[in-house]
Amino acid sequence: MSPTRWIVDFTGLTELQAGQYRVAFDWVDSRVRPVREKLSNKPKVKRDWWLYERSGVRLREALSNADDVLVLVSTSKTLMPVRVSANLVFSHGVTVFVDATFALEGLLSSAPHFYWAIAYGSTHETRMRYTPSDVFETFPQPESNARLHKVGKALDEERREIMLRRGLGLTKLYNLINDPDVRGDAYVDRLREIHVEVDEATIEAYGWDDLQLDHGFHTYRQVTRWTVSPDARVEILDRLLELNHERARAEGQDVPDQGELF
Repeated sequence: MSPTRWIVDFTGLTELQAGQYRVAFDWVDSRVRPVREKLSNKPKVKRDWWLYERSGVRLREALSNADDVLVLVSTSKTLMPVRVSANLVFSHGVTVFVDATFALEGLLSSAPHFYWAIAYGSTHETRMRYTPSDVFETFPQPESNARLHKVGKALDEERREIMLRRGLGLTKLYNLINDPDVRGDAYVDRLREIHVEVDEATIEAYGWDDLQLDHGFHTYRQVTRWTVSPDARVEILDRLLELNHERARAEGQDVPDQGELF
């Protein structure tokens, strides 16, 4: 979960100031400038050829006092957030959550959030595409609690240790977790247990103690995962949608038709 590439970032610098960093400037001059000079329909981008087209000023300001952030690859099979250093330049291909509490990490790693993202996000080929406006902004979050913080922290720390021990990236690790044929692996079994705890803590935060989750290997949209049962998935989505509507009413909004979001 570390970046594999270095980038040149002259954000905030004039061309004269950027030119003081000779090696980096020459790199951009030889590779970026020729492309920018062909952009007749983008005069500002063409003129400021050493700068990013979109510098992400608001995100940079939000990260100015942060040590860590949560990021979620916008198009993936896992839709699983991870904690990384805030001292990075983030690609447009990730969604960045500045609120990097362990409770939020647990919530975003839960089955309720995952299935909400599938239901109200979009798809790209066989992968899911996370769109914050459609998914995160409409997702009715519960009140955070100590248990959700605890399991979010356990997931973050133990998963990171396992990935380092095994030399696995996030996708390969979750391929093991979601493979019914992988049995008796202490590390994989432990992460499955943690995800059960994450889901239980999330359901408790919603106050849905009557809901039976029945974790196991279940297939949905031709993908097999270690997750809650189909009955639990349907009930969770129904309750989340109802909660979304309740909050719309509380804010004085017109409640959408059944199946639509506020």
